Amino acid sequence: MERDQLIDLTRRALKLARDKTTDLAPQEHRVEARDYTSTERHERDRAMVMASPQLVGYASELPAPGAYCTKTVMDRSILLTRTADGSVKAFNNVCLHRQSQVATGCGSAKRFTCPYHAWTYDNTGRLVGLPGREGFPNAAIASAAKPGDGLTELPAAEFAGFLWIALDPGTPLDVATHLSPLAAELDSWGIGRWSPLGEKVLDCPINWKLAVDTFSENYHFATVHQKTFATIARSNCTVFDAFGPHHRLIFPLNTILGLDEVAEGQWDPLQNMVVIYALFPNIVLSVTIANGELFRIYPADRPGRSITVHQNSTPLDLSEESVAAGAQAVFDYAHATVRDEDYRLVEGLQANLESGARDHLVFGRNEPGLQHRHIAWARALAGDGAASGR
Repeated sequence: MERDQLIDLTRRALKLARDKTTDLAPQEHRVEARDYTSTERHERDRAMVMASPQLVGYASELPAPGAYCTKTVMDRSILLTRTADGSVKAFNNVCLHRQSQVATGCGSAKRFTCPYHAWTYDNTGRLVGLPGREGFPNAAIASAAKPGDGLTELPAAEFAGFLWIALDPGTPLDVATHLSPLAAELDSWGIGRWSPLGEKVLDCPINWKLAVDTFSENYHFATVHQKTFATIARSNCTVFDAFGPHHRLIFPLNTILGLDEVAEGQWDPLQNMVVIYALFPNIVLSVTIANGELFRIYPADRPGRSITVHQNSTPLDLSEESVAAGAQAVFDYAHATVRDEDYRLVEGLQANLESGARDHLVFGRNEPGLQHRHIAWARALAGDGAASGR
């Protein structure tokens, strides 16, 4: 992000902090409780997520030709590779023979051999080795391969520093159109090219929208995060901007009022705020001076269960052991706070929603990000193509 834009956002955040207020939506917004509990809504949510471009990781996870990584997206194992020409490819991580996974974890490899019967594929997905070939006269090998005789390829792209896929092999993947006005801004941070710190998974008894909701406002910081995030960031104080179905939130840090004593030319914006992006429909990105966090949030097999995949990257030089340990400690702290404070609390919300005690929730004017998320989902489900960025 250009410094002029960062300074402007800092001015807005500082004014809100001075005035002890926040950006406000035009009015309150009501959401039906069944949006979190209905099986019919859950199936529609899953279809919406599966039909949308999916950000699945950092470009830095495939640092050079020959690199690969595996991801789990909506219960599917996905294999991503960087080929000899530097391009990114994605495949269903499923052997043609008995559907075993052909790769696990991340690393570097030119060949992937199924652990069950040693069928072997190159990193462009071609089947290049088949023991007992005489038993499979219709399975083509290497240069003789026909369409469908390799791993099932999925549309894939490296864009704005991140890895993207479509889950349907026949779906066009147009990330530029999906991100539209946010594309250049996301790319400018470079967080997708920072050093990755790993991946943590939360399998929780909460609807996926409840998981997303926790990142859509900081109204709860003073109560839920009294001893954690509230010691760092202000509560109920947010700069909000919408970009089609996506939005950006600025969470001012408690230090921001100190800028009243500092000339603008000496401001260091990221020392005084956190930037949160909500990417439609299920991605949250958090940018700080030392971390680029990624939350991939998926509806699971039933309304009351979701999967959150939490990743982190850092611009710090991890070659020094103490720096690497410090960066990992920050990642562990953030993850534990989301797990033990946010998600644990909303387990009770899920139980109340399922009880039928009340038929709706109310989002306040001081929760514009929360309102925007739900309005964007509703528009997409109603068939408004603009809501999904297509």
